[in-house]
Amino acid sequence: MSLIEVRSIDQVPPAERHGRIRDQFTLWFALNANIFNVVLGGIVISLGLDFLWACIAIVLGTSIGLCLVGLHAIQGPTLGVPQMIQSRGQFGFYGAVVVFAASIVLDVGFLAAQLVIQADALHLLVGSISLPGWIAILAVPVAVITLYGYDWIHRWQRWMTVILAITFVVVFIRAIDHGGLSGPAAANDAPSFALFMGATGLFVIAMASWAPYVSDYSRYLPETVNKTKTFWAVVLGCAIPASFCGVLGAYLFALLPDASSTVAAVRDVAGQWVLPVMALSLIGSDVANAYTGMLALASIASCFKDVRHSISMRVIGSLLVIAAGTVCALLGYRHFIENLVNFLDVLLYVFIPWTAINLTDYYLVRHGQYDVPSFFTPHGRYGGVQWRGLIAYLLAVAVQVPFIDQTIITGPLVEPLGGIDISWVVGGVAGAVFYLIALRVPSRGGSMPVLTRSRPGRAT
Repeated sequence: MSLIEVRSIDQVPPAERHGRIRDQFTLWFALNANIFNVVLGGIVISLGLDFLWACIAIVLGTSIGLCLVGLHAIQGPTLGVPQMIQSRGQFGFYGAVVVFAASIVLDVGFLAAQLVIQADALHLLVGSISLPGWIAILAVPVAVITLYGYDWIHRWQRWMTVILAITFVVVFIRAIDHGGLSGPAAANDAPSFALFMGATGLFVIAMASWAPYVSDYSRYLPETVNKTKTFWAVVLGCAIPASFCGVLGAYLFALLPDASSTVAAVRDVAGQWVLPVMALSLIGSDVANAYTGMLALASIASCFKDVRHSISMRVIGSLLVIAAGTVCALLGYRHFIENLVNFLDVLLYVFIPWTAINLTDYYLVRHGQYDVPSFFTPHGRYGGVQWRGLIAYLLAVAVQVPFIDQTIITGPLVEPLGGIDISWVVGGVAGAVFYLIALRVPSRGGSMPVLTRSRPGRAT
């Protein structure tokens, strides 16, 4: 097998299927045991929650988001294609470009945010190199691992699982030693429901934002792999480190509110040695964003040319995503926290309806039975544009607007609901309901499934 991955968006044939379920655990553990989730936990405190309520919001938000992620994990070994290319089953060959483009924004945005956090850690270690300088330096190893692809990503994450697990346990022990078992003092009153939901929503999207990625890293598993074990390997691989790191960040920010950043707070309790490890902790996640962004770019390019076996598409697409993320990091690092919170909020509005439609189609409508070759042609079973699926998605995004509480827009229903932003809940329910309704509408375009259970082995 070639050291450099040769496939991009094409289906992985049975002869090339390999890997173990435990590799899914180590991949996702190392992707979530990182300084990003520590910073996110600190943000929950900065929003106004005390430590106890921050912990509740972190665990609840993580659990909600991971219910979606685990279900997506099963799609990879069943279909053998990347996550977003499956959207052609709901939106058509060309219609899925809408969600491909949104996925690229997601990938670039997270890559930029993470590069800023890593650069902050290394700048605290070596102040003679500026934040922009560190951002540029960090982009180099990200590019190397991304270009080598799937197997290298898994190898890197296996090693990082051990390193990061030990590191974060040590940091937590040092933090407890610094602040005592009682930790930060709790407030007497519970936070407002609106504030609690806003904090919970940050971790919902932090976890649910992995949904467009999951099958990318499980599609090489044999089709006969145990699906239940695959589900739990991904869910626990995400849940354990994400909750642990989020709680750690909340503890540190509540304990050291005057620290210049959450990264600085980690250094203050653990020492300088932890800074390079904190920076390394996000390399795997950087690579995941670049790799998935490349797959989304290849999916768009495939609308004009067959690029399924093009190594040059992999290389150019990877470098373009990394370059875009680096530029965004360089432009936005001065207002990082504000930019990150707004970015995560917007992601809720865009991806919760998509994941609801994708999972509804897979589990309730087609029951995992797809005509995979039709993902790669506008003349196949799913046609060029599936207007019913696309309109259901756009309506689900639009119906969230009255419930949005954002810096640039406050929906008319936010105040009557006590200032609670429940747009992501509305978007998820609306996505599933609108899609099921849309399937009842006759169409002249590509085939849409009927609401009956498909026979085993039959594409619908």
